[in-house]
Amino acid sequence: MSKADKQQGNSKRVFGKPFKKGQSGNPKGRPKKGEAWADVANELLDSSAIDITMTTGSGKIKRFNLEADRSFRHAVIVGQISAAMKGNVQAAKELADRTEGKSRERREVSYKTEPIKILSID
Repeated sequence: MSKADKQQGNSKRVFGKPFKKGQSGNPKGRPKKGEAWADVANELLDSSAIDITMTTGSGKIKRFNLEADRSFRHAVIVGQISAAMKGNVQAAKELADRTEGKSRERREVSYKTEPIKILSID
């Protein structure tokens, strides 16, 4: 019986890939500051100009160049407001959730142990 079998509690099957001794389950670790998705998105949204040149796997070069009066964060919010004004309910809901907070769903729970009465009308 291997060590992985003991960890899974099953002597016949091994689920997943058991870690090798001395090897981390996340060898690259947490992304460095500035490389995580949220960091990159915030940096781009806060900027007023983006000029990026990318090379695809096939060798094709693509250039992406945008400018904004203030920041792209402002541009996205203005676009959201514009969509809401044109009748986009999802855009209006997202704006309301971001500005006023999401509404809470309330449910009444009853712990009564008496039986439910069913009335029949003849």
